[in-house]
Amino acid sequence: MLYFILTLLIFASLEVVSKPLMPYIDPFALTFWRFSMGFVFFLFYPGMKKRFAEIAKFSKSDWFFLFLLGFLNAFVSMSLLQLAVRESTPATAAAIFCSNPLFVMIISSIAGYEKISARKIVGLLIGVAAIFVIMWEKGFKLNYGAIYAVSAAVIFAGFTVLSKKTVSKIKPFSVNLVSFFFGIVSLSIFMALTGKSFALNPIFFKDYAKLIAFVYLGFIVTGLGYVTFLATIKKYSPVSSSLIFMLKPAVATVFAVVFLGEKLSAYFIAGFIMLLLGTGAIVSEKIWK
Repeated sequence: MLYFILTLLIFASLEVVSKPLMPYIDPFALTFWRFSMGFVFFLFYPGMKKRFAEIAKFSKSDWFFLFLLGFLNAFVSMSLLQLAVRESTPATAAAIFCSNPLFVMIISSIAGYEKISARKIVGLLIGVAAIFVIMWEKGFKLNYGAIYAVSAAVIFAGFTVLSKKTVSKIKPFSVNLVSFFFGIVSLSIFMALTGKSFALNPIFFKDYAKLIAFVYLGFIVTGLGYVTFLATIKKYSPVSSSLIFMLKPAVATVFAVVFLGEKLSAYFIAGFIMLLLGTGAIVSEKIWK
């Protein structure tokens, strides 16, 4: 349960922290640099010798799945999410991306990893409705950013389901290290072919607030956040783990209340109650033990 809560708190800050950086850096470049910092985080984390020993024993199938995870997550899904943040409000991007559990349930059921039930369907639908209720007051708009966010949610759902199979036999640290490498390489090739710049705007080195936000996205959101997320997936089912994204808008709003002095609205209270009902309908007692 600790990993679930930590992941929720860390991931809830992504859109809010990255939005102010969008005028100064291309979404693909931001994704490249934050995953590069995440890779460094895993590379120098204590116990690297044991991880290299585990990596040396990977089968061809392991390498293929880790490449697929990196390609889907670090390259495609997260780049689309940053495009969504740039082209819409953080509220819109977060709300739509948080429909992720619905896609996870569909893909998990098709793949045979999870049994679908009326209770889960009702819970997810209530949860998705709650997300829109919470975010409506914060400027929810349908535009190109919404399309990017939906695409990111679907692809990240595929990543979540595939991760369950991978982390069942490979430690989360090793999964992140190798998949991040493949994601960074894929993203680098794409950026080079399309002429996108890797350079950082000088403002990042002059404005300490932007520099701190940039480093936070790399080492905390992309580094520590993915450790706790994969640990959650390993312990629980893909659908249960993806509830992090259903609860994320409510937590992000609480952050705004605590750190920015915003007041709770009737939209938030109603949506939060709906989230509790939806989550309770989906999650088995096991996750709370």
